[in-house]
Amino acid sequence: MSSRIRSLGIPALALLASMSASSAQAADAAPVGGRFACRIAEEHKNRVEGDPAHELILLKSTCDGHASGASARFDGGRVIMLELDDLVRGNGTLRGYDHISYPDGSGQMDSYIGQQTTPLANGKQEWTAIGTWEQTAGTRALATSRLRGTWTAKSISDTEYVIDWEGTPVQSGPE
Repeated sequence: MSSRIRSLGIPALALLASMSASSAQAADAAPVGGRFACRIAEEHKNRVEGDPAHELILLKSTCDGHASGASARFDGGRVIMLELDDLVRGNGTLRGYDHISYPDGSGQMDSYIGQQTTPLANGKQEWTAIGTWEQTAGTRALATSRLRGTWTAKSISDTEYVIDWEGTPVQSGPE
């Protein structure tokens, strides 16, 4: 009987230990977030043949990152974004990639996807967008990190927009 209890006890202890480790990892997975202030550096619009309301737009933007508190390590990030928008009357899908350089010399590369809507407000078109992003690579301090999250964006002029983002570390499983 004693050996049966001992043989059941060891897996139970291992299970409890792994649950405790998972809880500690979850606590370390605190959310981060910030804001990017962006400016369109290049914009190339192409109408889709046969549908004058349908446009494919290639954008290159630069952004300055702002973050504080628990996310302060992301403050001062300089972003270059390349994006392709597939829009009908200003509404549709956008996909892109970014490269972020931080003051400490580390870098981060991400991919993102989202949906844009362009309602008429105050007599002019003002777009908003919402989507998800995922870190695809990192250097230096971010070489082993993997983050993913959500973002929202809105235009503030014809060439400027802001992005509010948040994310959490991705838990890596056994390899």
